[in-house]
Amino acid sequence: MKHPRTPTIAVVLLLIFGATAQARVSHGTSGILTIDTVTAVNDDTGALPQATTLAAIYPNPFNPRTVIEFELAETGFVELAIYDVGGRLVRVMDSGSRSAGRYRATWDGQDNAGRAVPTGTYFCRLNTAQGSQTRKLTLAR
Repeated sequence: MKHPRTPTIAVVLLLIFGATAQARVSHGTSGILTIDTVTAVNDDTGALPQATTLAAIYPNPFNPRTVIEFELAETGFVELAIYDVGGRLVRVMDSGSRSAGRYRATWDGQDNAGRAVPTGTYFCRLNTAQGSQTRKLTLAR
């Protein structure tokens, strides 16, 4: 017999036509299950990006989620994270070695523990061996 507080979680990850994806599952005390995905984006040209950039964040302002696009000119370590205006870490979206290419991440306005963050201004930071780039985003609940 299961303990009544033990959650049962099933995750299905679908890879479509050569795309790669990473999924991180978190289950906070709220009972809400969140799944972060960082997906490699295929383009028609097959050309690799010429520069490492934190590209578009859309929509911005956002509710309930926003898409963060970034491009890597070289293979290497990547950390994509969300910070509040006080500089405190809110959510790590991606961390690890990635191949050169284009990527897309979706943030649902929750912190690392799966709790909804309040309306306000946040900063998305991309850290790589080539440097750090930051963009402002606004959550409007």
